[in-house]
Formats: sequence, structure tokens, C-alpha cells
Amino acid sequence: MKKTVRLDTREQRKRLPPRHEPYYVDVAKGVAIGYRKGITAASWYLRRFNGTKYHKRELGQADDGLPADGVRVLSWPDVVKLAIVEPARADAFSSKYSVQQCIADYFEHRRARCRSSESIKIDEGKVRRFAEKFADVQVSALTTIGLQSWRDRLVSQPAANVDITEAKRRDMLRASQGTANRLWAICRAALNHAFRTGRVDTDLAWRRIQPFQDVDEARKRFLSVAEANKLLGACKQPFRDLVQAALLTGLRPGELVRLTIGQFQGTRLEVSAGKTGKSRFVPLTTQGIAVFKRLAKGRPAPDLMLPNTDMKLWTRMQIARAMREAVTAANLDTPAVFYDLRRSYGSLLANAQANDATIAHLLGHADTRMTRRHYAHLLDNVVAAELQAKLPTFKARRSRKDAVGSRV
Repeated sequence: MKKTVRLDTREQRKRLPPRHEPYYVDVAKGVAIGYRKGITAASWYLRRFNGTKYHKRELGQADDGLPADGVRVLSWPDVVKLAIVEPARADAFSSKYSVQQCIADYFEHRRARCRSSESIKIDEGKVRRFAEKFADVQVSALTTIGLQSWRDRLVSQPAANVDITEAKRRDMLRASQGTANRLWAICRAALNHAFRTGRVDTDLAWRRIQPFQDVDEARKRFLSVAEANKLLGACKQPFRDLVQAALLTGLRPGELVRLTIGQFQGTRLEVSAGKTGKSRFVPLTTQGIAVFKRLAKGRPAPDLMLPNTDMKLWTRMQIARAMREAVTAANLDTPAVFYDLRRSYGSLLANAQANDATIAHLLGHADTRMTRRHYAHLLDNVVAAELQAKLPTFKARRSRKDAVGSRV
């Protein structure tokens, strides 16, 4: 008679002798939890039967000697939960859905929602490494350990023999972790799309992976009005028009370079759906109206408002090169990139006591969270000024009896 094995406590697992083949305990029809005990460590396995054959995969390390974290080191309740939410998959629809197809479907979905293809092309290039690594892997076979190990390998640490300060080393590591976070966010979005559309029946494998914390510090380079004027004076045409338009509208670079004459409506710009998938109207100041009237004068509606020297779309490389040349010529104390012009627009609004909802609308943020992240320190000054102006002063009024007592 086969002896029953219990795996639900550390003491019970401790009595089991090490062996290569896992000890299995059935937890549902066609589903069993395995415990493979080695000389120094042990691992959990999940075995499923799809009606024709068994599928086995490793879930993570057992918490025999380490505290469980729910990701790499799993307790018995952790693996039971996994076994329950990941039943045997006999559905060929999900079992044959590859990561490569998942990514292709995700970007096709984004193209249907967004008229601007620039950000999609950029993101497609970013996830190429992920697609190549897991190209033929089925989405249903992805594991937390496999995904997290791949994500962690994206982080490159400075070599020990590199002669840099410890602070610089930390900054380089934080920047690398931030890059890994942004890349993983795109990959996770593609996997979440597969889950939402029913191509896989669980998202636990990637939902457990947490981003690196405290690595994406908001960039706080804002140009003052004096710096902006110096920069404009150092720019060559037609780049000067592009810089001035950025300072007057706060539009994203991709939105600026795609502006057409027809999007100028006298006192405002109609900005096409871009990063957030929503179109919006941006009102113009008196100077902004004059600038765009000059740019649009006598030109047909389909023409680009701000073309490059070849009367074509500016490329990211051309903008970056022209900005570097202008910053050098302007002799600015602190270097700046083109996107800092957009941040400067937001900071000037915050300094003028515009509220976060107004700034979020003008900048095209999906909500005020992004606005608060980048302009919190400026908006706090606005709140402090409002508090000082509107909160009354409190003074203690002495009673007549107290006044008489003080004279005595």
C-alpha cells in the first residue's frame, strides 16, 4: 500500500529523505503539488494532467530555511493557492497562444486606439528583447521566477573596478533599474491584454512581480523665463519656431512636429489623440495666437505647422542635435533637453498659481497624478500661498475679569 505523504508543514517535510523525483500530493482533479527535496534546498512543483499527458513545472523555492515572500520563496498556502487558480488547461485556445503572438496582438490593439504611431514604434523596439527571449513560449507556461529573472537581468551594475564615487554608482544603478521598470511595464501591459481578452485564464505569473522601488525620480529641470529667452536667441530657424511653440503650448515633441495648419483654430490648437488616446484643445496666449498666425499665413490646412529644413517631420535625432547646439550656444549654466521645455511650461503655470487640474488638462495628462509627481513642490507653494491668504488669524480675547486682575 502506497504511503500517504504530507507536505503542509515544515516538520513533516523535514522527515522526508532527499530524492530527485518530487513527492506529490493531489489537491484537485488532475492537479498535484510536488515537493522536490535536495541536500541543501527544496523546491515546489505543480503537475497537471490535461487528459492525455502530464505537464510539470517548477513554482519556486520552498520556505524550509527562508521566510516566504510569495514570489521566489513559497509557503504551502502559496502553492495551494497557485494550484487552485491554475487548474489543468485542456483548452487549446490558451495553451497554444505564444508570447510572440501576444505582443503582436497588443500592438495591433494599440494602433486601433491611437492615431499616432511614433510611441508604438518606440515601444515595439523596446520589447524586442522580451519577444526574442520568450518568442516560442506559451503565455500559459510563463512563470513568475522566469519572468522576474529576465527582468532582473536587465539591470546592469557598474563594474567593481570602475573608478567612480559611491554616489555615482548608486545613481547608475537606480537609472538602470528605472529603465528595467519602464521596459517591464510595456511587457506586462501586453500580457494583461492577453488576460483581459481571455487568451489566458490567469495573470498571477506576472502580477506578483513588483517594480523596483524609488528609482524613477521626476526630472526637475525647468527653464526660467530668462533662460528660455537666451535659448531662443541661440536657436537657428526653423528650430527656433519649434522651441517657441513648445514654450507657448507645452505640447509633447511628437504632438508638436505633427501639428498641421488646420489644427490652428484662431485662439486654440486642436491636438490629435496621442499618448493618452484622447484629443484635446489647448488655448493660446496673445503671443501664441500671433506666432501661430504668422506660421499659418497663406498655407493650406494639410501642411505641417513646424516642418524641418527639408519641409518634413522633425526626427528625434534632429531635435536632440539642434537642442544640444542651441544650449551650448546659449551658454546655459545647467544643460537642458527638449522635453524640459514642456516641463517649463507646466512649472510657469504652477508658479502662476494654476491648480493641478488645469495643468493636467493643458499638458494632456490622463489625471492629476502625473501632474502632482512632476510639479508637487511648486504646487505646494501655491497651496501655502492660498492658506496664508484665506485662513483667518485667531486671537485670544481676554474677559473683563482677566483684564481687571492684570491691573491689580
